[in-house]
Amino acid sequence: MIKTVATTTITLIALIALTGCGGTTTATPSPAVTAPASAVAPQAPVSDIDAAVQKAVTALEALDIEHTEPVRTDVLASGAKARFDMTVNGYEAGINVFPTAEALATWQSLSDSLGGIHVAYDLAVLTLNSSEGVANSAEIAPKIAAQIGGEARGV
Repeated sequence: MIKTVATTTITLIALIALTGCGGTTTATPSPAVTAPASAVAPQAPVSDIDAAVQKAVTALEALDIEHTEPVRTDVLASGAKARFDMTVNGYEAGINVFPTAEALATWQSLSDSLGGIHVAYDLAVLTLNSSEGVANSAEIAPKIAAQIGGEARGV
């Protein structure tokens, strides 16, 4: 009987040692798993302001319309919450992003009364030159509006 208990105990100790189930064990850390670069989704814009700028730039690029990079500037009395200066086809232009539909409508009413040309989309507008570049602006505004899913005004 004692021999059987001793044999059973030795057998259990051997099994525990072989299976790693005894006392303290050290786990080998698994390597970090990372997704391949092609599987990582592109970063979404961080705000509605960034989204409005990105949407306008993407439309201009898709239409192969020459433009400079938008540069954020003071909103002044525009009623916008953000304003960007840029050139489109070599003429002064800009992007205004408004806080509300009412602020956008107020700005559009004033722009329309002054003969301004712009493309409205979401709560933003891409303003196009209405003086020395007026012919070019009138030509490209409907194309931009169709590309961006907006409305050309002042053409």
